Amino acid sequence: GYTQGILTTVEKVFDLESKLSGFIYGSNDLGFVSMILLVSYFGGKPNAHRPKMIAIGIIIMALSCFFFALPHFGTGGERYWYKIQLKERTSGISSLLCRAAKQSNETVEMECDARQRLKSGGWVITMVIAQFISGMGEAPLLPLGTTYLDDHVSKLNSVLYIGLSLILPNTGQPLGLLLSSYTLRYHVNWPFADSTRVGIDYEDPRWIGAWWLGFVPIGLAFLLTAVPMMCFPRKMRHTHTEEVVFKEPDEDDPLEDIENTDKQTNIPLFLHSDIPGLKRLMRNLMTNMVYITLVLAAACVLSIGNGFVTFLPKYISVQFGLSTSAAARLLGFTVLPAAMLGTVASTVVMRVWHISDRGMVLLCAAISFVLCLLTIPAMGLFCDQQPFAGLTTSYHGKWYVKWKYKFDECNQACHCLDEEFAPVCGANDVTYFSPCYAGCKDRTKVYSHCACVHHGVIPLEGRRYSGAYAESNQCPDEDCTSDVFLVFLLFITAFIMTFFVTPFMIAILRSVGTNEGPMAFGAAGFFGRILGGLLAPVIFGAVIDVSCIIFAKRCGRTEGECLLYDVDANRYLTIGLTGIYFWISFML
Repeated sequence: GYTQGILTTVEKVFDLESKLSGFIYGSNDLGFVSMILLVSYFGGKPNAHRPKMIAIGIIIMALSCFFFALPHFGTGGERYWYKIQLKERTSGISSLLCRAAKQSNETVEMECDARQRLKSGGWVITMVIAQFISGMGEAPLLPLGTTYLDDHVSKLNSVLYIGLSLILPNTGQPLGLLLSSYTLRYHVNWPFADSTRVGIDYEDPRWIGAWWLGFVPIGLAFLLTAVPMMCFPRKMRHTHTEEVVFKEPDEDDPLEDIENTDKQTNIPLFLHSDIPGLKRLMRNLMTNMVYITLVLAAACVLSIGNGFVTFLPKYISVQFGLSTSAAARLLGFTVLPAAMLGTVASTVVMRVWHISDRGMVLLCAAISFVLCLLTIPAMGLFCDQQPFAGLTTSYHGKWYVKWKYKFDECNQACHCLDEEFAPVCGANDVTYFSPCYAGCKDRTKVYSHCACVHHGVIPLEGRRYSGAYAESNQCPDEDCTSDVFLVFLLFITAFIMTFFVTPFMIAILRSVGTNEGPMAFGAAGFFGRILGGLLAPVIFGAVIDVSCIIFAKRCGRTEGECLLYDVDANRYLTIGLTGIYFWISFML
């Protein structure tokens, strides 16, 4: 959750396109799949100490947090952001204003030097490695933790215990998003810089938040959690092995394997050496068609979690004009109660109603169908694309052009720099690339004498500025009320998706033999992460990049993060792809 919240800022600092930041995020799954089968197999042996294996994984995850924050401490590149913004502050932000003489390139040269320092240290590779080892540490949690619980409670109560154990994990993502919304309010060079000193705040598009700050407390929390985990015994004093008897299905029922798998596959798998035992386990799982279709369906849902949800803060920012911090905060506060209620509700429903194994599979299918239907109203939730001079409208509002940036007579003599993206909203409700491109020649509280801005009124701090004025940031859609409906839709979707987790996990557990539980979860994680984890962030990142109108120009080259998206294309592509994944999951 925290990584998702700071991903847009990481793109800005390291000049990354969305597909590359998606690869960084997806590296977690690469580490996960490299370990999951081994951990699941050896953790499923009778003499395995599952709590200690989980604790070791937690320690590895703690180290990955510190490793991810290393680029901030290991290079002086980021510190140049403070020097650049401080120079703009003390010089009256002259490099952003329209000047008859050619602009000094000193600020741009400082920024290029900063970016070169960040790229030359291989810090992107460092973050990929951090995510990779995080995935390795995560591998023991689900297969070993779930089966450890299942082995030490009655099968009737295992639904309750497994469901309760998922409440906190399902709230982890929104809590991480909330933490990111808090840390991004601080300057990247905190505690040595703040908004007062650099002259801009976290709502400004040029703001670089402290993306690294949250990894430190998260890493420490992991270390504290590992200590009590180490103290659990290899086995509790009493174990429960009784099975729940459900009503037998019809003879021609395609889901009959769920009820009868234990009788078919409950054989002593560990009487042989490791390799034959592993082969036999995998053969049993790969010929269990109920298990296979469950895993493939879950891979589609996981693609949404690792793909669309990864970029959801950016999506909300693009569609509703919110800052990265505000989008993460909105997402966190909405998803947090929904995740808790969804997990508790699914646990109570299955415990009270005694849903059969077949019923759990049908419940998962119904949930996928409902989620697919929810993409239809999601298509209609957005704020209109506001006019952006030279990109979505002309400087005189007479034509509409995309994918092209143009000058106008009002700013041709200003010698503006393409590298300096500092959008301003004119009194005519048109956004300009920078004060220079708006033709602004002076600044006090607002930019003034803007040759490209038609006369209008700007209310600011209790005053009304009437004339050719402009203020920092892009123009908002004042009439947009879709964000209210967005909160409702996000809540419903998060509730349903977290409701899905418990019946799916119980269905996986009941669709395989008694001794196959750890390996079943491990193989499900392996194939689910390969199909839905590794590729999904890259695919969604590439789709988001397609909807970009203009990328940043750095040091004479067009590269790095997107500065402006086509709102409609961004919505149709991302929501459309999400709907396709949910539909495939339902069909499976």
